[in-house]
Amino acid sequence: MTATAVIELFLLFLLALPRVDSFAVRSAADFGVAILIGVPAVLVFVCALSGIPSAVAIWLSERFCIRSLPFFVLAGGVAGAVSQTVLFGRVDGSIWLFVVAGCFAGLAYWHIAGRHAGKERPRSQH
Repeated sequence: MTATAVIELFLLFLLALPRVDSFAVRSAADFGVAILIGVPAVLVFVCALSGIPSAVAIWLSERFCIRSLPFFVLAGGVAGAVSQTVLFGRVDGSIWLFVVAGCFAGLAYWHIAGRHAGKERPRSQH
């Protein structure tokens, strides 16, 4: 969700920029359509393309009890770079957006779960 939010916010920022060939202001409907179509589309691509690299990073963190914030941020950035390469078939100028989105996603994962990676969870008594 975090990577999707970063990418979608960037796309909305681009949509808000004035067009070179016109001084027309985009309507709220343009932004509504961009959100209603853009968010689900970006989310599907982010989940499909970053699932395996993210799962590997999570497995490594659990296996080796890695709780380091830099590990998760860098792993997210790598997952973003891999996703961009798979999506476009090459590395191009847009890779920075995917790396930044991945880094924010890694930060969010670390905040929610990664800082507890590899810790034994107490078994509940029945």
